[in-house]
Amino acid sequence: MPPAAAERNGRLTALVTGAAGFIGCNLVERLISDGWSVRGLDDERTGDWGRVKAEVDRVDGSLEVMSADELQVLCGDVDVLFHLAAEKHNTPGVTADRTIEVNVAATARLFSAAGSVGVPKIVFTSSLYAYGSMGPDVMYEQDLPHPSTVYGVSKLAGEHLLRATERSYGVRWSVARLFFIYGPRQLAAGGYPSVVVRNFERIARDEAPVVNGDGSQTLDYVFVEDCVEALLRLGLGDHHGLTVNVASGTSTSVNDLTAAMLAVTGSLLEPTAGPADWTAGSRRVGSPDLAAERLAWKTTTPLDEGLRRVWEAA
Repeated sequence: MPPAAAERNGRLTALVTGAAGFIGCNLVERLISDGWSVRGLDDERTGDWGRVKAEVDRVDGSLEVMSADELQVLCGDVDVLFHLAAEKHNTPGVTADRTIEVNVAATARLFSAAGSVGVPKIVFTSSLYAYGSMGPDVMYEQDLPHPSTVYGVSKLAGEHLLRATERSYGVRWSVARLFFIYGPRQLAAGGYPSVVVRNFERIARDEAPVVNGDGSQTLDYVFVEDCVEALLRLGLGDHHGLTVNVASGTSTSVNDLTAAMLAVTGSLLEPTAGPADWTAGSRRVGSPDLAAERLAWKTTTPLDEGLRRVWEAA
């Protein structure tokens, strides 16, 4: 537990950037439910404060335009910084320059501010795109990263910035490399809609779900509540310099995913084929072994249950 907690009678304070985002709103609600005080930052470019169903110290703002003084105030009296805010992969209209500006330059300034005011711990949400792998091999934390997208490069840079912050300020840190997180409130508006979002929306309109290519491409799906649990364990545990996959280790093809979605809805629609895209033939799966060993964490939500909860919440 971060040392500053004892100074406030044991009540922890978290700063969550991207607090109105999909994962952020779930993290904020879990933290508050667990008795934390939460300060949340979001500019609602892809987030929506309306989906945060808890009392949070709300800060409307964008990291890339905040001054050093503003960032220091933002980080003041914080026990754990959960840095989720980022320009996401494939978000419409986002340029490479903007991705670097937000995910690297603004992240560097945030980490520096956190270090300068004595934040004891940073948890950074990185991504499977830091690996750059399209399979078929399972991704392990000890693999040498070869990111092939600007987004992946930016996430790997964020990981390295933690090491620079540690050297300058002694901040402890952990990294969560997220795989394919899904769940209720994963809104399509303002960001890149996942295949789960897109096809549930189509089914709700009584339109056939679309499968790009032959549907054999496989992904590693993690329900959002399981992801949040991993982030909490990284924030609270006595972990420093730890990078773990937030992954199930289970490979699910788009064909199998689509069949499960149709089963959950009770729909008799038949999938329709779309053109093959850049994911054709890929297998993107992470090993959960290190998270199990170091965090005693694993996914607990079966895919069919998670999909049912998404559908019922729509």
